[in-house]
Amino acid sequence: MVSTTARYEFGDFTLDVGQQRLSRRETGETIPLTGKVFDTLVYLVERAEQTLDRDVLLGAIWPGVIVEENSLSQNISTLRQALGEVRGENRYILTIPRKGYRFVAKVRQLDELVAAIASDVPATSQPVRAPSRWKRLAWIAAGVLVVAIAVVSLYLESTRAQRAVPVAAHTLAILPFKPLVLAERNESLELGMTESLIANLSQQGARAISPLSSVRRYAALDQDALTAGRELGVATVLEGTLQRRGDRLRVSARLLRVADGQQLWAESFDQSFTTIFDVQDAIAAKVARSLPLRGVEETATRGAPYMRDPEAFALYASGRLAWTRQTEPSLLQAIGFYQQAIARDPNYALAYSGLADSYAVLGVFGMRAPNEVFPQARVAVEKALAIDPDLAAAHTALGHIMVQYDRDWEGAAREYARAKQLDPTIALTYHRRSILYALQGDTERALAESARARELEPLWLAPRAFTGHIYYYAGRFDEAIRILDQVLALDDRVNSARAFLIRSLIAKGDYARALDEIDKHPLQAQGSNAFRAQALALSGQPEAVRAELDRVLALSKERYVAAYDIAMIYVVLGDKENAFQWLERAIEDRSTPISFLARDPALAPLHDDPRFDAFVQRLGIYGRTLPDG
Repeated sequence: MVSTTARYEFGDFTLDVGQQRLSRRETGETIPLTGKVFDTLVYLVERAEQTLDRDVLLGAIWPGVIVEENSLSQNISTLRQALGEVRGENRYILTIPRKGYRFVAKVRQLDELVAAIASDVPATSQPVRAPSRWKRLAWIAAGVLVVAIAVVSLYLESTRAQRAVPVAAHTLAILPFKPLVLAERNESLELGMTESLIANLSQQGARAISPLSSVRRYAALDQDALTAGRELGVATVLEGTLQRRGDRLRVSARLLRVADGQQLWAESFDQSFTTIFDVQDAIAAKVARSLPLRGVEETATRGAPYMRDPEAFALYASGRLAWTRQTEPSLLQAIGFYQQAIARDPNYALAYSGLADSYAVLGVFGMRAPNEVFPQARVAVEKALAIDPDLAAAHTALGHIMVQYDRDWEGAAREYARAKQLDPTIALTYHRRSILYALQGDTERALAESARARELEPLWLAPRAFTGHIYYYAGRFDEAIRILDQVLALDDRVNSARAFLIRSLIAKGDYARALDEIDKHPLQAQGSNAFRAQALALSGQPEAVRAELDRVLALSKERYVAAYDIAMIYVVLGDKENAFQWLERAIEDRSTPISFLARDPALAPLHDDPRFDAFVQRLGIYGRTLPDG
């Protein structure tokens, strides 16, 4: 929340919170700002010289609402323009890589005696300039277009001279819908509309790239559709605008051919929000005929069996958007949204499937005890499949539960094969199947599945990050580090990539850099509670390791800590007895990394102990040949 009456001066401006007014000090000219942009400015000014995390800002400016991070980036960009900052200047707002933003101008609160905001801010009107490396990182973070080009380049493993992505026939990028009115933006609904259209058109023969990992990067309001299409390597793009006001829905959409920019189809809709599914069906059918794809009736698409209640759909879309952020708070928010959607529509199979995935991710990343969340995940996914046995997403979710909790390897393989048969365009299926193959030690099949996931969604970083993990378990540490460095250069908030990188650095013997990476960003990922102790022990600091062990054991009394993590600390201390005791607990509490027991290089000191082979046999995965499909 922001103050309601304060007045501030900074630079050339006066900010009157009570009057909701930003003005120039000399002329009194009012600088027009929309509500959320004004709130962003107030929040920054009132916390001048504090580094504000992006998630903190999102929660403060949009309390209780799930929005995309590009909404915050757009607000910051608008503020910079309003304050007269030019490219490369940081007179007012500084982007802090890996963190968020800081208001750096000297602020004076009017009518009060206020101490200096910070001792290291010079009392001058000259621009406060960041080092050139920071400026480069800031523009990378803000420039969605630059990020997209870089990821596609990595995906293709191309040379520097390569510029174009091969275009396949009947490929389509459905870009995130944009708001008709920025102040009334509803990003959950915008991306929900996009995802529903992808589901429709994928069933009709189009290879449509998923929005929640790839095309969501193109949600910037000024994004050029044809540029996005060329970078994604598709033949056509569908773009549109959307606005919900009360019970009214306004939607415009148009289909463009990327090669020459020709408009193949366009239409607008202005009707009741209760007809949103009809609108989705109509757009999908007309796009299908324009590509052309196989014929489809406007009333016979996926909307009818999958969604009944428009408000339940809006809640589901909010859940999906929250799920993609993959943090503990966002996953809990996603669960809340899915539960609300189910309360409105008890037969909403997709919402049950999303609920299952949210519970599962909490368990996989060690945010909650597996015994607490995986049984809830199974109940939800079984409900989804009882409602719709042919829901591919639910089969993928069930396969993931079987791998991470049940250790039912053959059952998981069957579920993934069924999901692929029902919908071969879901990248998550291939990504999760790559995990299964990596567990069994089949490196080549694991890499092939990960490559297929990246092919389907070239801008999704999770499969590329897991490719680094595959190389780690194969003992190919240099390759792992190279790939994981690439991922973090593009988005340094990918926790799984940082965790895999730290493991690889420790395995290679680069303990100093591993400790540096540990300190860069708080981690909640598999094995992360053991990383510091491992690096300290292997770099010859046993006393520090004991202190770290005490810290982790104390932490385990306050919140869930995977038993596997504690076992790893005892391994580097050379305490085999305690190491095996905690590995036994890890099997019992189903710590998700335990399934990689036979493959983890960090456990090499235990390999000569017969108890280790007994543990491997109990897990029953290593060396097993699983069916493909």
